[in-house]
Amino acid sequence: MTLPTVETKVEPLLDVLDQDIRHIEATLSRLDALRTLLIKRDDEALEKLLDDIRRHSEAHAANEQQRQALRRDLAAALGCRERDLTLSKLREELSGPSCRAVTERQARLRSLVARLQHEYTLTGALVLDCARFNRSLMQAFFGPDGRPDTTYSASGAAKHKTDATLVSVQL
Repeated sequence: MTLPTVETKVEPLLDVLDQDIRHIEATLSRLDALRTLLIKRDDEALEKLLDDIRRHSEAHAANEQQRQALRRDLAAALGCRERDLTLSKLREELSGPSCRAVTERQARLRSLVARLQHEYTLTGALVLDCARFNRSLMQAFFGPDGRPDTTYSASGAAKHKTDATLVSVQL
């Protein structure tokens, strides 16, 4: 295929990249909402958010397939292997507005992906802290082996563990 054929395939690729940009921006928004809802402990809203995340990830799969098909076509047009075709390599083959448009999308995607990695790390840390806190509460109530720390005297009276402090009430 010739360069004009490559140029005609760039416009659909730009549409796919724009969809990727919107998807990452929405994901960033959802991660922020997820952290907020975890802190608020709003289980109902968390369930709705998780359903929303599932729906959007399924819808994004079509965009992934379209990107792979375009990549395959562009690689064939440029005479290279599909796995070797990157936006940087494509930019080298383009000129003018197409090159600028691909460069802009690439820069935007890099920026968003870096931000997404950071936000993902923050969200992961919050989830781990929540899990650690929940484990601590469970151990305080039920002991390290998952059973209540209740013992029984010779007369059968229950003795509950009283040396675990959940909240300090000292002023």
